[in-house]
Amino acid sequence: MSFLVPGLLFGLLLAAAPIIIHILNRRRFIRVDWGPMEFLKKTLRSNRKRLRIEQWLLLALRTLAVALLILAVARPMGQGLNLAGMLKLQSRASRVVVIDDSLSMGHRRAGVSALDRAEAVAARILQAIGPQDSITLIRTSNPAQPLVRDAQLTEEQLANLVSQLEGGAVTGVANHWRSTFDAIDLHLKGATFPIRDVLIVTDLRQAGWTTDLAEVGDRWAKEDITLRLFDVGVDSVGNRTLVALERQQPVVLTNIPARFTASIENRGAETLQSAHVTLSLDGVEQQLELPAVESGQQVELPLMLTFDQPGQHRVTVSLPEDDLLEDNVRHLSVDVRREVAVTLVDGEPGIEPFESETDYLSVALTAGNTQWRTDRVIASDWAAQPLGAPDVLVLANVDQLSVERVAALEEMVRAGMGVLIFPGNQVDLSLWNERLYRDGEGMLPVRLNRPRTSESEGLFIEAVDDSSLAMMGRLKSQVLGRIRPKQILDVTLPTGRDDGVQVLASWDDEQRAPALVSKQFGKGRVFLWTVSADRDWSDWPIETSFVLAMRQSAEGVAAQVLRWENLTAGQPIVWPFELGLAPAVANVTPPDVEESKVVAVETAVSGPPQVRWEQTSQPGHYRVDWEGMGGNSKDRWFAISPDTRDSDLTRLPETTLSSTLGKLIPQLERVEGETLDIASAGTEYWRPLMKLLLLLLIGETLLAAWIDRVR
Repeated sequence: MSFLVPGLLFGLLLAAAPIIIHILNRRRFIRVDWGPMEFLKKTLRSNRKRLRIEQWLLLALRTLAVALLILAVARPMGQGLNLAGMLKLQSRASRVVVIDDSLSMGHRRAGVSALDRAEAVAARILQAIGPQDSITLIRTSNPAQPLVRDAQLTEEQLANLVSQLEGGAVTGVANHWRSTFDAIDLHLKGATFPIRDVLIVTDLRQAGWTTDLAEVGDRWAKEDITLRLFDVGVDSVGNRTLVALERQQPVVLTNIPARFTASIENRGAETLQSAHVTLSLDGVEQQLELPAVESGQQVELPLMLTFDQPGQHRVTVSLPEDDLLEDNVRHLSVDVRREVAVTLVDGEPGIEPFESETDYLSVALTAGNTQWRTDRVIASDWAAQPLGAPDVLVLANVDQLSVERVAALEEMVRAGMGVLIFPGNQVDLSLWNERLYRDGEGMLPVRLNRPRTSESEGLFIEAVDDSSLAMMGRLKSQVLGRIRPKQILDVTLPTGRDDGVQVLASWDDEQRAPALVSKQFGKGRVFLWTVSADRDWSDWPIETSFVLAMRQSAEGVAAQVLRWENLTAGQPIVWPFELGLAPAVANVTPPDVEESKVVAVETAVSGPPQVRWEQTSQPGHYRVDWEGMGGNSKDRWFAISPDTRDSDLTRLPETTLSSTLGKLIPQLERVEGETLDIASAGTEYWRPLMKLLLLLLIGETLLAAWIDRVR
């Protein structure tokens, strides 16, 4: 027993006050012989024993009340148990030991990471558990696959298990404790013994502890499941994080500089002085200057990269070392094209230059841009040809599409092809609504109503995240104000549906009519402009802003064919194959591993065959290779970056922990010192002492009233 305020224990001397008062009161009276007292003495002799007991009981209650008051304000605290005492049970138990190996566990102090401390503590826990108990040992990065499941280990097996813990690697996965608790719950349901004990070794950071744990906590409390938390974390003075590495251009072409941005955040208390950032392109490193970053600020470091070869390229950016290395690096897989193929389907061809529906579009996409290849075809000829698979398909004033062509077109869009649609006087609106809109089920973003006269005073770019028209929004208002169509197509946006429809631009009129509407359809995107591509409805095609808008639109839909290769740690690698061209197996090579692992290609009743790899907890570049048709070897690179949600090193307060777990009251053990002393944090007893004091005072009052009653 210890006390937080031991100096107040001298107040226990006041507990003698009721005894002293009792003695003094007895000495106050003078003995006087009086005749009638003889009769009273006879009465008192018969009640003497009862009165003495009542007085002593009342004196004891008053003395104990004073002592309890002094003890309560001195805040007594129960001594923590050692590790063996914590785990001692009178009967067999099923124990689940959980090691937190999330990104924040890489935080180092004096060269020792939190994961190193956690593994040492877990080893001591395993050695302290009795041989009669069953053990399940899991890591938070993969809780569904324990290192050992519900097993009673021999000394040799225990030694082998402890050796497996040494030198574990911190992952790039962020903690989501609800998923971990759900996995623990499944292990507990199959436990051998009815007494169940969960022991979690963690750094107790705030990230990942969410209120949805209360449901599990309430159930565990009802089932008498014990939860023990071993806190191996230490306070952090701050951390700098490479939050993101993004490309600013949807389409990257050979020999044309491409813009990238690295976002760096300083979560430390001090200014991050200028330093060098390492940029790696296909394994070749170079140093870049990082400007100073103020405390609590985030800066964007612009990067310009030029690729001289088409195909996939691996990009990695890393910051200088700090106490948490794992969030200082990000990876990117960039697919570089030699050219972008665009098919322009012209619904109103002309004889003279710029009389055709797609003449201005062709110039806008190819002028000074030789790597955009356009193929123009008349709508009637296109309807009779095989669909093909261009990067971008443009439908300009196409009157109608057959049911078969619509089905084939939607299949290609779902697979990733982009479609750009322009209306015109020849479009059969009712047929388009029937076959391509289908009450929101088709690829058309909106219902088409009718053309109407426009009163717009310019084009307004909507503030949409990752908008394809972001560069248009940087133009001066005078430039956008010159875009005034004579006629626009009236449309109706879907309501009450979450179907990936967004308005990227609007006309500056009273109705704020949509100008460009986007829809995600499967893995591809569809853009609909509500103005024609030629000069029938506007003079916009002769403005310079038309070139930028058309290129941005085409890039926006063309970029959607690239969507598989850049992932966050914990997300599975998935690569689909075309039907009839899928291999039986593929090889997966994780980063920094020489030997690849063979993975069977999955086949499904619906959807294409695919290779799937779940083990992506380690950031880096993963290579997937397979044997294609004719024995040709093919491969794809996948970039896995760390989940920076776990970069927040804020400690979890005990009050928040208690409220998060509902009715479940965890036992929190702090791990301190270089020798990793493990002891219970102890329990304060002042609350129960105050409750007992209140009961004593009530009892004393009632007893005093009963003794002083009229007899």
